[in-house]
Amino acid sequence: MKTSTLVCAYITFICLIFTSFTSLANEPLAKGTVKGRLIDQENNNPVGYASIALLDADKKSITGVLSDDNGEFTLTKVPLGKYNLVVQFIGYENYIEEIELTPKKSKLELGEIVLVSSVEQLDEVEITGEKSFIENRIDKKVINVSEAMIADGNSTSEILNTLPEVNVGADGTISLRGDTNVRVLLDGKPSQMDINQILQSLPADAVDKIEVITNPSSKYDPDGLSGIINVITKKDAMKGFNGNLSLNAGTNNKYSGFIGLNYRVKKLNFFAQSYMSSNEWDNTRQLNRDYTDITLNDLRQSEKINDDNGFRNVRAGMDYFWDSTNTSTIAYERWRWESDAFSEYTNEYMDGEDVVRRTFQLGQNYNLAQGDQFNLNHRKEFGKGNLEIDLFANIGEADIIPQNAEKVGNGAWQEISRNNNSANWFFSQMAVDYDQQINDKSSFEIGYKGQMTDAEMRVQSINFTSDDTLSYTYPYQEQVHAAYGSYSLQLGNTRIKAGLRAESAFMEGKITNSSIADTTYTIDYQSLFPSLHIQHKLGEKNTVGISYSRRIKRPNVMQLLPIEMSSNPQSVMRGNPGLQPSYTNSMELSYGYMGGAFSVNTALYMRHSTNIIREIVEYDEDRDLTVVTYKNLGESMTGGVSVSSNYNMTKWWEWNGSVDLYYLDIQDENEEYTIPVDNNPINWSAKLSAKVTPIKTLTVQLMGRYTAKNYDAQRITDPQYSMDLAIKKSILNHKGNLSFKINNLLYSGEQKTAYGNGFVEMADFQQENPVYRLSFSYAFGGQFQGRQKRKLQSSGGGL
Repeated sequence: MKTSTLVCAYITFICLIFTSFTSLANEPLAKGTVKGRLIDQENNNPVGYASIALLDADKKSITGVLSDDNGEFTLTKVPLGKYNLVVQFIGYENYIEEIELTPKKSKLELGEIVLVSSVEQLDEVEITGEKSFIENRIDKKVINVSEAMIADGNSTSEILNTLPEVNVGADGTISLRGDTNVRVLLDGKPSQMDINQILQSLPADAVDKIEVITNPSSKYDPDGLSGIINVITKKDAMKGFNGNLSLNAGTNNKYSGFIGLNYRVKKLNFFAQSYMSSNEWDNTRQLNRDYTDITLNDLRQSEKINDDNGFRNVRAGMDYFWDSTNTSTIAYERWRWESDAFSEYTNEYMDGEDVVRRTFQLGQNYNLAQGDQFNLNHRKEFGKGNLEIDLFANIGEADIIPQNAEKVGNGAWQEISRNNNSANWFFSQMAVDYDQQINDKSSFEIGYKGQMTDAEMRVQSINFTSDDTLSYTYPYQEQVHAAYGSYSLQLGNTRIKAGLRAESAFMEGKITNSSIADTTYTIDYQSLFPSLHIQHKLGEKNTVGISYSRRIKRPNVMQLLPIEMSSNPQSVMRGNPGLQPSYTNSMELSYGYMGGAFSVNTALYMRHSTNIIREIVEYDEDRDLTVVTYKNLGESMTGGVSVSSNYNMTKWWEWNGSVDLYYLDIQDENEEYTIPVDNNPINWSAKLSAKVTPIKTLTVQLMGRYTAKNYDAQRITDPQYSMDLAIKKSILNHKGNLSFKINNLLYSGEQKTAYGNGFVEMADFQQENPVYRLSFSYAFGGQFQGRQKRKLQSSGGGL
C-alpha cells in the first residue's frame, strides 16, 4: 500500500484542527436551553423521533434534535435571541412557535406540545402540494424526478436528457455543459460498471431526485472536469407500513417495474426495494468511410442492431434510532445487468459510384455483470456538531464476449474472431465527515475519504482466420486517499465558504502474457484541490455568486487497458496505458432570481483544462480497420453561458426552459487530432417543456430538445432534435396514476463525422422511433401521501 507524506501531514493537521475546534465547541458558547415534550392529540401518547429545529429570522437552522422515546427533547447551548421553533414528523402537521431567549429568561420550559394528525388533509396535499420538476438553487439544480410525468416508464438516461445543461448521446454517453468528463454517482457512490449503461437500464420510477452540481466544494470528490451528477433513488421512512408500486410496458418488448416497501415502528425502520427492466431496441447505423490520402476503396457499411438488455436489483436494510442523537443504517443490495446486442452488417467497397466488392458479416456482443453491495452508516449529533461514518463495499464480476462472423462463398457463416473476456473486482470506500457550528456566523467541516479498488481482467482473443489465440491477464489496483477541510463565514447578506482537499492517488496495472515479458504501468501522484464559494443576497429574491474549484479526470481501467477488443468487424477498441490525469480550473459567476411564479438561474462559466483526455479514431492501413483509442492532447479553454427558468403562467400551465451556449478551443501540437481550423467552435443547445393541467386529475406534458452543430477535437456532430409527449391521469382516489407516453415523437437521429489522418468517417445512428409506453403507479399504506424521503447523508456537501 502506498500513501503520501503530503496526505499524512494534512490528515494530522486536520486532526489537530478537529481536536481544537471540538474543545472550543464544548465550551459554553451559548447561554440558552429549550425543553419540551411532544404528544399525540388523539391519544396523548408521546411522539418519539420527531425533528425539532430552531430557525432564525433568515430561516437558517441554528440547532436541532430528535425527540426521545418519551417525546421529550432538550435544545442546549442556544444563543440568546428570537427564533421559530419548528416540529416536524411524518403523519403530523408542522408545529411552529415563536420563542425568545433573554438574559433573564435563558431556560425555557415549553411543557407539552400537541401534534395534530395530518391524515384528514392528505388528499388536499396530494393535489396542491406538488413540487416543481426542477428546483433552481443557487449552488445546484435539484430535479424532483418523482414529480416528473415524463419519468413514468422511462429510463434514468432519458430523464437526464431533459435536464438543463445535460445531454445524453445515442450511445448513452452523458455530457454536462458540453463535456463528457462528468462524474456520475448513484446514491452518492461510484459504479464499478459503465454508469452510462446502468442508467440506460435503470427505471426512472426508482429515482427520487437528481442533483446537478457544476462547481462542487472541497467536500466532494474532485473527479469530473465539468461537475457532478448524483442520482438518488427512492428511500422511504414513513411511520407504519407503506409502499409504492409501478408497472410499465412499451412497444417492441420494453418492460420495467418498481416496488418499494417500508415499515417503521418505534426505534426501527425497515425498508426493501426491487426494480427491474427488460428492453429490446431495433436500431440502425450507416457508416461511410472515405479515404483522402490512401488508395483504397471507400467503405459503405449498413448495420441493423437488435439490442436486448435488462437490469435487476434488490435492496433491503434497516435504520436503528439508538436515541435522539444516534442513528445507524445497514443496507444490502444485489444487482444484475445483462445485454445481448446482435448486428447484421452489409459492407460495400466503392470505386467512385461503383460497388467493386460486397461482404456480409454478423456481430454479437454479450455482456453480463452482477454484484453485491454493502453499506453501513452511523450519524451522531453533538448539539451544534454532526459526525458521520460511512462504510461501503462492492463485490462483482463480469463477462464480456464480442464475436464476429462472415458469410463465405458457399453461403455459410464462418466465425472470424471472438474475445472471451471476464473480470472481477472488489471496491471499498470509507468516509468520515464532521461539521461544527462555531457560532451563529461561522462553521467548519473536515473529513477523510479512502477508496480502494482491486480488480483483475482476463482476456482471450481468438482470430479464426489466422488461427491465432492470445491470452492476457490484467490485474489492476487503485487507491485514492483524501482529506479535506472548509470554513464558512456569514457576513451580513454575504456567505463565504473556502476549502482545501489534499489527495494521494496510486494506480497500477500489469499485463501478463505467457509468450512475452510482463509489463507494468503505474501512475502515482499527489494533488491539492482548493475551492471557494461566495454568495450575496440582494433582497429576498435575488442572489449573486462566484465560485472556483480545481478538478481532475483520472483515466479509468478500460481507458488504460492496452488490449484490443472488437466493437464491430471494421473497428477495434484499445486503451492507452500511457494516459495521465487531466486537470481543470473551473470558475463560475451566477445569478438567481426566485419569485413566486417565475424563477431563473444564469451562469457565466469558464474552464481551463490541461493534458485533456479525448477519444481518438485512427486508421490501421495494414488491417483496413479503424482503431478507437484514448490520448492526452494539449489544453482546452471552454467559456459559456447557461440560462434555465421555470414559469407558472397560471395555476394550470407551467413552463420549463433552458439554453446552454459555449465556446470550445482545443490546442494540440498534433493537428491530426483536431477538426479543420475553418470550423466555428461555438456550440449550443436548448430545451423547452410545457405542462398543462386542464383538470385536477389530468396533466399533459410536451418536451422538446434541440442541439446545434457540435465541435469537439476530432469530431463534428450535426444538429439534432427530438420531442416527447406524456399524459397522466390520477385514479383510485389519488392513490394511483395511469400514464401514456410517446418517446421520440419527432426524432432526427445522430450524425457524427470523424476527421483522421488519411480518412473521413461519417456515422448516422437512428434509434427506434417512436416508442409508445403505458404506465401504472400506486401508493399504499395509511400515510402514503405524506411520504418523506430519508436524507442521503453521503450525498451532502456543497454550499
